[in-house]
Parts: sequence; C-alpha cells; structure tokens
Amino acid sequence: MLEKLTWPVDEQDSSAKIINSLILFFSLSIATSLGLPRQIAALVAGINLGALLGAVIATLAATVGCMITFSIARYAFSEKITKKYPKQLAKLSLFIGEQTFLKAIVLRILPLGSNFLTNIVAGVTQVSAKHFVGGSFVGFIPQMVIFSLAGSGIRLGAKNEMITSGVLFVIALGITGYLVKHHKSVNTIEKS
Repeated sequence: MLEKLTWPVDEQDSSAKIINSLILFFSLSIATSLGLPRQIAALVAGINLGALLGAVIATLAATVGCMITFSIARYAFSEKITKKYPKQLAKLSLFIGEQTFLKAIVLRILPLGSNFLTNIVAGVTQVSAKHFVGGSFVGFIPQMVIFSLAGSGIRLGAKNEMITSGVLFVIALGITGYLVKHHKSVNTIEKS
C-alpha cells in the first residue's frame, strides 16, 4: 500500500525533487480545500518528501487550501447564510471575531473537528481573513510536523521518527491545554 502513496525519485536529481514538491504542494492545496484532512496531507508529504520538507509543503498546502475554502465560502455563501440565519451568524461572528488569531491557533492545534467545515464556517462570518488564515497557519504547524515525521518514519521504517512524532503530539496537546486555560482565564478577568 505504501507504494501507492509514493513515487520514485532519484535522490541525486534536485530538479525532479523540486518538480515533485511543487506537484505535491498544488495537489494537496486543492485536496485540502475540498476536504482532505490536513493530517493525511502531512502524512503523504512526509512519506514522499521526508519529515522537514514534507512538513513545510503540507503546512503551506493546508494554508492555501484554507484560504481557498474560506474565500469561496465568504464570496459565494456568506450573503445567503446571513439572510437565512442572521442571529446565529452574528453571535458566531462576535465570538470568533474577538482574538481571532489566537482562537484559530487553538482550533487548529486541536485534532478535533473538520478542517473543511471550520474554513467554511469562518468564511461565512465577518472575521478577518488575515487573522483567521494567519492563526490557522501557526496552529497547523504542530500537527503537520507530527504527521510528516510519522510519514517519514513509515517510509524509512524508523522507530525514532515514530517515537518523536508521538512525543510531539503529547507536547502539542499540552500547549493546547495551556492556551485554552489561558483563554478562559483572560475571558473571566475581562467579564469581571
């Protein structure tokens, strides 16, 4: 099965690696914009490009996919959904609109929910595209590194990459817990 996810590349041929990286980047950008989970994108990139380059390509592709889905939702569906659900959308816009960058980071670090649906929901609100996509980019990094490292470990059959991937996952969960706790304490203080 692993052979179906990889393509042969001569490690000495740098132009082939650049072309394959670009093809993978564009393919994963489109695929994530259509709903491919970003973790799968990172795994495939890690298998094909190695841990470091795979993480970079997968993170950039997921970010471009986020921008595509967000933009389509904003320009194609926002008006219709606002007319149909004005109160709900106003509440959601207010919630996501406060500290959008930080909330996007927390949403993306958590391995829960659908990346695709999150992009659509944010797109139909009135949140800042720059803050949402920027926060998403930062929040994507931990999982992309973890899954790209795991993909690289699968390709190489290396236990160290798999163990490091697991340790990084635990660290990412710890950071997420801290950010959520910090966000709750800041909101409690502001409401007082």
